[in-house]
Amino acid sequence: MVVTRCCALALAVVLAGCGPEQAAPAGRDAPQVTDAPADPPRSAPPPAPSPSPDEPSPTVLPSPTAPAPPADEPADQAAADRPPEEAVTGYLEALAATDDPDRMREGLTLAADDSTAHDLLLHASSVAQARSDGEQAPAIVGLTPTAGGAQLCPAVGNDPDCGEYTDFTGRDGLVTGLHIDGSDPGPSLIVGDGVTADSEGVSAALITAYRSVVDHTLVVTVEFTAVDAVSLDLDGALYRAPDGTEQRAEAAAGRRELTPETATHAVFHFPDALPGGELAVGGCLPECSALIDLALPVG
Repeated sequence: MVVTRCCALALAVVLAGCGPEQAAPAGRDAPQVTDAPADPPRSAPPPAPSPSPDEPSPTVLPSPTAPAPPADEPADQAAADRPPEEAVTGYLEALAATDDPDRMREGLTLAADDSTAHDLLLHASSVAQARSDGEQAPAIVGLTPTAGGAQLCPAVGNDPDCGEYTDFTGRDGLVTGLHIDGSDPGPSLIVGDGVTADSEGVSAALITAYRSVVDHTLVVTVEFTAVDAVSLDLDGALYRAPDGTEQRAEAAAGRRELTPETATHAVFHFPDALPGGELAVGGCLPECSALIDLALPVG
């Protein structure tokens, strides 16, 4: 490449760092150099003293206008609390299997212990077992999948009644909670945990109690065991509310006649009743040689 004389002069000026001075155009005299002294070169600032080995290094704070350094973003909590779809599906199918209490209890493996989901399924399976023991097993519950869960419509008299089951939560791959028609059933659930009553060789153990968030019926499930033969008056069961008022069971299911060393589940329905009262169940030993009087705390 051929470099002209004009280009050569301009390049020499740039490389020499002559500042704003312009190179003389070709064919003209260079500008006169004045006698004014050039500005003295500025000296570089002295380096900051190094801290003494015995002194702690100063803490450097970020500028108020500087953005804070990015922190590690936590995992999406909502996603972490969402149970696997197969766990939810299996749990709902277990809730709907009201004609097969054993199948319902198998679904308990999909719910975390001591969780609302576990207690609700335990209650539902106890209701189904009582109806089966009393030969009153309901028809299979209709289960219709929805965008957020499913709609369950049990047979008349079963609990819980038809409702939307949504907002499932989970932990370690298991179902922990849910909503029924937008409400959390947890506060309305009671698990017996050793609550018992005894009379004349007949024992009653509270299994569950649940005040339905759908129709507000208090449903109590109990297991009765007998040393001797006994006739249980399940239909005459009473619920004594905390204020002392008594209410007869609207519906009851279970075996009425027990042979020696046998047991039955039983279920009792009390519309609009509140937990915190007492379930009273009577009965007779053979030929009414002794009366059964059981009083079982509920909540």
